[in-house]
Amino acid sequence: MSQVKTLPITARRWLSLLLCAITAATITVFLSQVGFVQEPYASWGAILNVNPTLHYSSAFLAGIGIKLLLDKFYISHPKRSVGFNWRYPPVTIAVLVSLFITAFYTLSTAPKFDEAALYAQSFMSLKYLALTFIGMIITVIYQTKLYTQKPIFTSVLVALSLIYIVFAVSLADITPAFNVFMYLAASYLILAIYLLCNEYKQSKQQGFMSEGKPSEAKEMPELKTLEHFREWFKDDSTIKSIEELEPDLQVYAMRITERLQKGGDKELAQHIALCGPYGCGKSSIVESIVNGLAKNSQKESIWIHSDISTWGAASGSVAHVVLSHIIDDISQYIDMCAFRALPKHYTEALKSGGSVFQFASTLLAGPVDIEGRFQKLNDVLDATNHKLLITLQDVDRGTGDENEKRLNDIAALLDRLKNRDLSHINFIVAMGNEKPNHAVVLSKVADHIETIISQDFKSILCKWAKLCTKEVFENDMLLTHCPISSSERYFNQNPLTFSQTFYQPAIISNNFIVSIRVLKRVMRRVSKCWTKEKLLGEVDFGSLLLLTTLREVEPVLFNAFANSYISLINGKVENGKQKTINEALSNLIADFTNSEATHVYNALFKELLNLIEDITDKSGNGLKSDKNSDEQHLGVKPDTVDYLKRVLLETVPENELRDQEVLKEFKTILPENIEKLANRICIDHRWLVSFERFNGIFGASDDIENKNKRKSLAFAILDNKQAEKSSVLSPQSTFENTLLRTVVIEGHFEEVLNKLAGIEFAQALLFRILTWHYSFLFISQELPELRISKDSKGDYFDVEESEDRRKIAEKAKSFTQNIDFRKFLIENLDQLNMKSIELTIHYLVFTQFDDSKFNFDEKRMENILSICLASVSSNATLLLINNAKFAEPEAIYFRQHLLKVTTDEKVYLKNKIQCFQHQDITEDQKFKVIDNLGLSEE
Repeated sequence: MSQVKTLPITARRWLSLLLCAITAATITVFLSQVGFVQEPYASWGAILNVNPTLHYSSAFLAGIGIKLLLDKFYISHPKRSVGFNWRYPPVTIAVLVSLFITAFYTLSTAPKFDEAALYAQSFMSLKYLALTFIGMIITVIYQTKLYTQKPIFTSVLVALSLIYIVFAVSLADITPAFNVFMYLAASYLILAIYLLCNEYKQSKQQGFMSEGKPSEAKEMPELKTLEHFREWFKDDSTIKSIEELEPDLQVYAMRITERLQKGGDKELAQHIALCGPYGCGKSSIVESIVNGLAKNSQKESIWIHSDISTWGAASGSVAHVVLSHIIDDISQYIDMCAFRALPKHYTEALKSGGSVFQFASTLLAGPVDIEGRFQKLNDVLDATNHKLLITLQDVDRGTGDENEKRLNDIAALLDRLKNRDLSHINFIVAMGNEKPNHAVVLSKVADHIETIISQDFKSILCKWAKLCTKEVFENDMLLTHCPISSSERYFNQNPLTFSQTFYQPAIISNNFIVSIRVLKRVMRRVSKCWTKEKLLGEVDFGSLLLLTTLREVEPVLFNAFANSYISLINGKVENGKQKTINEALSNLIADFTNSEATHVYNALFKELLNLIEDITDKSGNGLKSDKNSDEQHLGVKPDTVDYLKRVLLETVPENELRDQEVLKEFKTILPENIEKLANRICIDHRWLVSFERFNGIFGASDDIENKNKRKSLAFAILDNKQAEKSSVLSPQSTFENTLLRTVVIEGHFEEVLNKLAGIEFAQALLFRILTWHYSFLFISQELPELRISKDSKGDYFDVEESEDRRKIAEKAKSFTQNIDFRKFLIENLDQLNMKSIELTIHYLVFTQFDDSKFNFDEKRMENILSICLASVSSNATLLLINNAKFAEPEAIYFRQHLLKVTTDEKVYLKNKIQCFQHQDITEDQKFKVIDNLGLSEE
């Protein structure tokens, strides 16, 4: 059976327009003779004739209404060229022809009119027609946004309109009024010529030039400063030029552009699939391809781009959505009046739910031949020298069965169009590549598939992190874990910190960030709060980066982690059993992720919380940092600071001290402000915690100024009356472990002893300082080289050589800064506890090593006896009793020295022991001591 031949599209178009014109003219002439039409028209005319202003206003509004109505029916469009195409003329030709036929009929059949009356009526009609034109011009100007490009249009149009209204109402002479109309007509003509020239210029710019080689790939703009980064990631809009794409993405864009230009493997519709993860740049590639086609064409065609998002479209209506968007987009370039009924009838067919009117309209419209419609569109595009590029985006976006059905509908549509002669219609389908079954469906109908691989952003993240860290130094701030105040020195001393091999936050974040859109989104969020007023220097940047990445990429897991953070840090209890941190985190990951790449999440949480073990070791329960650590990551949980809350709020809560303010106070402390700072530390727990964490700044330098600061602050704290109520002097406090010990080493041992001896509640601290100074520094570090050793009982061996004894004495005096320990003991015996007194006597004995004959225990007993005789303190008596209540060998040493004292002194000593009252000393023990000392006969 031979195929029925049809007329060419041009002949069909002209014939249809002629039929439309004849029909319109016939209807117009017929209606003009019908009574029920004449009556309302006459009534309306009577209303308008009451006041000429009503005529003018209605004509003006009619112009606007006509323009909008023409746009609605695709007869005109604000962006469409005013040029005329003989191969596919616009429907407005039918309007002009119908007017001509109507006028011809009227003139040929009408009786002889009075020329003066006809002249006057023509003048009035022309006035109203001029106002109608003005309304249409206003609509064109506003729709084409000429008032933004050329503001003069607005003022000119308003001025012309006002002039015409004034002249038309006030002038009685007919000739000036006609002149006004001619001026308006000339203005309209000039405006039309301008629009025509402007459209022609745009068509030359958008039209395709002769075939050329694709543009060479350009490197991404170099990012050297934070300002460069901010300019780069602040704009997340689609890139519009192939040259501006990232080098990796340029390859895909140029390859697809070349295929569209050359027509692929055959002169049929091109079905191209562009697959990649969300935000990887698919939209930018599509936009760049569209603009690239406008610059490199081999067929002098104008490309029309129809970008269609199918997200949310109901299954079964995909073809309707696609056709509706195509007609809307083509109408900007070509008259689509012939296709006006397609979307409406197709929608009614899909939405018929029992309505009699919808069902009837569907039957009247007839069935919709989708393939035939596309074929007709292709013929129109061929006749008008256009090509259509249809991009279907978000085809796999959504969840559930509806998404699967929608994707199958698109695949079915493409399959039906695949082998048809649609050389001027091309498809690009953009979708994700996370679901293999989706890719399989699309691969069966696509002629060409491009898959965008995941990019590596480690180098960008490392460079950016380094610049953000540098920002801390440039704002005169400090990194809490590093006292260095210069970024140059810091980076020189830590050259590998921000390398792609070692900087874990960048390495881990890179595993989560699969596209440049997600990368920019993370960077924008971090940059927004990484400012001096918010979180700059207030949290660890690596933790901020990791947590923001988790928040953007895995919001469900992020929320679960934020809600479980306190229980994770403090230990989660379930069924009466406390879980380890690692076990709790493992369960959290398993509950809120379905990814098999659990090692990625393990690495993130291990770095975020600074864990000792990997999370896979569920028995592990170790945080590397304690609560007093000077670090600022989430693994540190001080009593007064919550770093997770800071990240969540993207600022420091009002009830927390800013770390940088504390550091600045510590760094720039002045002598006149020492007491104020000490008072803050003693009365404000937040300042005490900050001091415990960041006091290392006082040990950052050994110059005289910083040494004086350390000494002044230590003594100001000891002198503060509120110190006893705070925990600053508690055992193993930072004040004791670092600051106070540093002050002792720097030559203020005697001053520290005197300060502590005068503070009743500081005696325990005094003993700890003495113990550390004596055992750790003097005995363990200073004496070993002089061969001082003990026997099995812990007693020191005698030193026979006088030269060795001299060296030991010199070492002891030098190390203890020549303190007169005997004087110190006599003056402070009542304040000191027994343990401190004993240690001080040990120091006193070592300073006396240069005596002619030396025995350590003998010398110690001699000093105890001497102090007891010289002091009236009860502690002196207690010291003597404690050391003499045993028989040997202490009593022997005491007896030897008692031979050197007077009888009166012996009697004094005996009475002192007898009268001594102490809860731990019994009368029998006192008699034992008197007997051991040989004082019974005295």
